[in-house]
Amino acid sequence: MKFLLLIHNNAEALKQFTEHQLFEMSGGPAGIAATARELLTSGELVSVLRLNDPGEEKDVQLVAGTPVISDRPLLETKEFLAGAMILNCASVERALEIAALIPLAEFRRVELREINQDHDEFVAQLAFIEGAGEA
Repeated sequence: MKFLLLIHNNAEALKQFTEHQLFEMSGGPAGIAATARELLTSGELVSVLRLNDPGEEKDVQLVAGTPVISDRPLLETKEFLAGAMILNCASVERALEIAALIPLAEFRRVELREINQDHDEFVAQLAFIEGAGEA
């Protein structure tokens, strides 16, 4: 089973902690690296994404068929998507155990969603559709 683990953040919430406290909560770079290495070795960690902070995003919307590009903030919110992980776990329970290892989970919610179609499945579906069109 594959899962998308969404890591949300709130810059205001982080201001209540000192750099040392944030370091301690995360386990530091060595702690994070050890956990990541273990999950990579087990095959449960497929991918990690770290996103830029808000303010650097762009959005595209078609208006009368013409792409309109904007660099204004998408949403008026204090929370933002900070990153994501793709997990490949035997069960939702195991994925939840991994989600609980995320340092921000100590004071922020971490969202876990099951992936119902991944890249390989999408490419296979495209090949099938393209092949069916030729028949």
